[in-house]
Amino acid sequence: MMETFTSLNRLNCTQPKQEKPAVDAVIELDMMFYDHIRPQLDRLTRNPSDETIEKILAYSRAK
Repeated sequence: MMETFTSLNRLNCTQPKQEKPAVDAVIELDMMFYDHIRPQLDRLTRNPSDETIEKILAYSRAK
């Protein structure tokens, strides 16, 4: 009779567990980035320059 066994890979057993899943870490980084650029985005939506408004109107009339 043949005897078989499965060896444990020590690298797999001794790795520390991650505190957060990778998806949560990416979402957190995205939110940090968005929070960082939010003031600039708010300024753009509230105070477009006259030049920007003219370009939009010219483009809409061209179609």
